[in-house]
Amino acid sequence: MGWLLWLTPFLFSCESDEILSLPQEPGDQNLNLYFTDIPLSYSLVQLDSIFTSRTSNSIDYHLLVGNSRSELFGNVQAQAFTELTLDTRTEVTAEDEFDSLVLILVNDYFYGDASRAADQTIGIYQLADTLARKSHYSQDKAEFLSDPLAEFPLSPNPDVDSSPDTLRIPLVGSLGQNLFDLAQANAETLQTDSAFRLFFPGIALTSPVESGFVAGFNPDLLRLAMYFSTSDETSSTSYTFDISANRAITYNNIEADRSGTPLASLVTEDETFDAQDGGFYLQLGTGLTPVLSLQPVADFIKNIEDSIGNINNSDRSRLRVNRIDLYIGTTPLGEGQPLPEAIVGFGFEEDFSIKSDTNSIGTLIPRVLVADDIQPTRSGLYPIPPTESVFQAQITRHIQSLIDESPITEAELILRSPSSTALGNTLNQIVAEPDSVIAKIYYTLLE
Repeated sequence: MGWLLWLTPFLFSCESDEILSLPQEPGDQNLNLYFTDIPLSYSLVQLDSIFTSRTSNSIDYHLLVGNSRSELFGNVQAQAFTELTLDTRTEVTAEDEFDSLVLILVNDYFYGDASRAADQTIGIYQLADTLARKSHYSQDKAEFLSDPLAEFPLSPNPDVDSSPDTLRIPLVGSLGQNLFDLAQANAETLQTDSAFRLFFPGIALTSPVESGFVAGFNPDLLRLAMYFSTSDETSSTSYTFDISANRAITYNNIEADRSGTPLASLVTEDETFDAQDGGFYLQLGTGLTPVLSLQPVADFIKNIEDSIGNINNSDRSRLRVNRIDLYIGTTPLGEGQPLPEAIVGFGFEEDFSIKSDTNSIGTLIPRVLVADDIQPTRSGLYPIPPTESVFQAQITRHIQSLIDESPITEAELILRSPSSTALGNTLNQIVAEPDSVIAKIYYTLLE
């Protein structure tokens, strides 16, 4: 039997088991209002493959490059692979001459410890072959030529998310002149993306030396610009290539080494494990995610119901639950560390894929944690937004459904970003101490 959700306005001056006893009498019964914290059990899981392809509806996607070291998460290395697509095909006349070939990059993402990060050298390389036209995942790599098209230094800048840096990198070698010759001849190579890929498969961005940070470049703003002019012109004209989200294959390769950290007990992917320090860890880009159990909350309320019934001949109607809050108190963010993304609790299958149900019109609806105070998305998700130090949401209805044993309500949930296609966009992280992952229960007993 469920309990009645009863919303009563009241103020709390301190945290204790019995926080307030009101002299009011609803009927002939006094109200005793209680508050308690229920520690929630959780484990961690390393997902074996993270989707890192850029899609046409990707939000906040970055080409990730660099090496970061954290005492908690270990080493994370990222490199990016992408095709280029035709953009502005400016006419090149017989009088024009080649000037330069420049790759324009906009750095607008930083991941790492700004106080420990050092300059890194990023290499731009031509891919050795065309990229497979399929979805790509964090373990996927691509071969590239040994000689770089360019190398450039990049200094750590934790403020690039609010004040992006635009970089103009001249590319060396014969590529620029060859592109110019093809454009001047109006060659078939530059008429379609597929023909261009056969000539130039794309680029790899990589940085093999540990620098303490991972940089992110905005693919929407990347341009490969070939500049040309006539001998009597004072300015150059450009012929450009970009990364079309609909036409170019783009993905990140992300690898993590947890040795020497509290996560060193991670041995097998897609199996739950506990951190050596008992901590609560999430790192979106590498697929490290917590599995949270809400069963202790349902058990607590059932125990109250049972104790009331034993004393008062099964009069469980004395219990009123005013509110239940999920509370994940996170540790302070490091300098330059952006706020993590919103998270959603998903029900999951044995292989940690998302558990879904089919509605009346045949659409798959994921099983999710229902948050009373969050407006659901069009796809029925309840993203819990981050603040500086806590993820918090009201989950009263979800717990009611658990106690009522609803067949579509999950007690165990995997916490991750709302979209599976967003996991490989960034490397945002969450860390919480064991005693800060709790449910706060506010309830009333009628005397």
